[in-house]
Amino acid sequence: MDKYRIPYLNMIVRKFAERYSLTLQNAFEYLLKFGGMKYLIDFYEIEHTLPIEDTLDELAATCCDAGGSIK
Repeated sequence: MDKYRIPYLNMIVRKFAERYSLTLQNAFEYLLKFGGMKYLIDFYEIEHTLPIEDTLDELAATCCDAGGSIK
């Protein structure tokens, strides 16, 4: 496994929490519940090369498609 994967995932969860004014725990639980973490893991090879804002937009859309309410 890429040694940067876990720090990257951590950073994205933190940025997601900041963007939507969530606690870190609530952001992680939301992403886990609505498929955001699976998305990040499955598409890490592409996502880590993109701007953070694009990744956050995709996470919000992915979670929304799965029933999440954050847009």
